[in-house]
Formats: sequence, C-alpha cells, structure tokens
Amino acid sequence: MVADQHRQHPDAAIELPRRASRHSAGYDLHTPVGFTLAPQARTVIVTDLKAYMLPDEVLSVYPRSSVGLRGVMLSNTVGLVDADYHSNPDNDGNIRLSVLNLGAEVFTARAGDRIAQAVFTKYLLADGDDVAAGPERQGGSGHTGR
Repeated sequence: MVADQHRQHPDAAIELPRRASRHSAGYDLHTPVGFTLAPQARTVIVTDLKAYMLPDEVLSVYPRSSVGLRGVMLSNTVGLVDADYHSNPDNDGNIRLSVLNLGAEVFTARAGDRIAQAVFTKYLLADGDDVAAGPERQGGSGHTGR
C-alpha cells in the first residue's frame, strides 16, 4: 500500500500500514484525521492510501478488534477492494472507510489512530464459463457493472 498521489488530506501525516507482529495477517490502517462519532452516526474516512494487487488478489478490510468491541463497525461489514480499484481513470484508488457507531458511547479517534485492518487474499475463479459481466472499472466504490 502506498500514499495516494491525489490525497484528500494533503497536510495530514500518512502512516503506511504495517502488520503489528510477524504472525499478523492484517495491515493496520490509520485515520489521517481525527473524528468524533456519536451513537448511531456514520462517517466516511478517506485514508489517502491505495493498494496495488495482482488480478487474482483482493484486499479485505475489517474493523480492528479494539474498535469493534466498542461498537464501531464498517457500515458495509467488510470492505472488498478489487485489484482494478487501483489507478482507474475516474478514481485513483483512494481507500475509503464508511464507519458506523452502533455503540452507546461517543467514539473519538485521533489522527494516526489505528481503526481498521486490511488483509490481502488470493482467490480462485469458478471452472468453466467464468466471464466477468461488465467492462473495465471506470470509477470508485460501487462502480463495477455500471
């Protein structure tokens, strides 16, 4: 993963994701800006990161356990970043996290806090006539098949 050249937060310090230990599967994602989230509120965090993957790889994004235990989740439960999300014409691949506070307490994160974790995974395709339904991706989140 690298810092996105078309950053939304150009003055924020971007910490590149790292695994916390030798046996960690996930790379910790940090928020570049602080935010406060009231109970039942949602916000979108633009990480200013993008990830390059091979065609048979996907990046799965999950809330960190310490965040999820406080009732804060990704509103889509698991984020899937496809290989063609990186550097497509209409979206440079900036990874965004839609965060939802299902807890009873206000959640506050400071710039640089670890809020999610990302896991690279190889995947298989079905045998036979597995043909992608749409053209090449031309945009960001939700743009496949348009």
